[in-house]
Amino acid sequence: MKAVVLTEPKVLQLADIPEFKLTEENHVLVKVKACGICGSDLRYWAGDNPWSLHTLGKHVSSPPNMVMGHEFAGEVVKVNSKENEHFLGKRVGVQSYRVCGKCRFCKTGRENLCRNMIHIGHAQGWGEMDYYPGAYAEYCIGWADLLHPIPDHITYAQAAMADILCVAVHVVGRTRIYEGAHILCIGGGPAGLSIAQVTKVLGAEKIILSDPSPIARQVIGQFNTFTVVDPGEDNIADQIKDTVGDQKFAAIFDSVGSLETINMALPLLEESGTYVNLVVHGASINFDMRALGSERTITTSSNAYYRDLTKAFELLNSGIVDVKPWITHRFRLEDFQKAFELLTKSPKEAYKVVFEPWG
Repeated sequence: MKAVVLTEPKVLQLADIPEFKLTEENHVLVKVKACGICGSDLRYWAGDNPWSLHTLGKHVSSPPNMVMGHEFAGEVVKVNSKENEHFLGKRVGVQSYRVCGKCRFCKTGRENLCRNMIHIGHAQGWGEMDYYPGAYAEYCIGWADLLHPIPDHITYAQAAMADILCVAVHVVGRTRIYEGAHILCIGGGPAGLSIAQVTKVLGAEKIILSDPSPIARQVIGQFNTFTVVDPGEDNIADQIKDTVGDQKFAAIFDSVGSLETINMALPLLEESGTYVNLVVHGASINFDMRALGSERTITTSSNAYYRDLTKAFELLNSGIVDVKPWITHRFRLEDFQKAFELLTKSPKEAYKVVFEPWG
């Protein structure tokens, strides 16, 4: 089968590789109909390991021959147990990770921090393999008990967005959103926009997203309930004040995570407000500890709970959250170079790119 393989940092190749083997009873084979390029994929491509940084607190180098891609949906074409034959031919979204269920994290309701996690789209948990399973491919492995059937009115590309929406549900759960709260998202990519939409569902009133990319601001502009600002403009503080006045933010979600953004964010937090850093990396950050007075919180977010993906599909399938405007570009696997070029340019020239291997 065709697959896009990360052979080493910043080197992707279209390769003909063996179909992933179903080695466990609950394994299924999914014909990939849509797979999004996630922001974390760009970090893996660059040689980073966001999973290990967020979950283990350290960098772990990725092995060669990773098939990336974890935001995906498709059709079940093969199962490994008679009990799962009812999935054959079904349209499904796929949970991209599986936890052990036995460690102290899993047993205490913190499965998102499981050290034994198996993750589609990077090498975590698979042991040594010739090619590590991912969904930048014609077919990908999945787990029968972690499939989410998708209704006919939801496209495969829309269903693939449930993964980033799931992360947003978990991220927002790290904060306290109340009716009428003010929210700031530093970074208006799909992660920031999905967070904004989830906070809106929970009752947030004024929601600001900041992004330097013209295409990001164009996409966000289609949601008339949000305010989008350009951080490159000198009057960004005035833009924020024009929207929220003197009231500060109940939660600030930072998808940049630089010294500049954290020092901008902390003074804008209201009492008991929460700052969430979404991009843990190996940089040293200095800030005035007085910014944490009045029970303000600095935290991070790692992966998601199983229930977060269930909630994401509920929001998606009901239409409460709209992901259609996110998807600005679609490519076959053969055009992977162009897809990555659009996302790695500064500013980016695509918002959300989806591979459609059979499109």
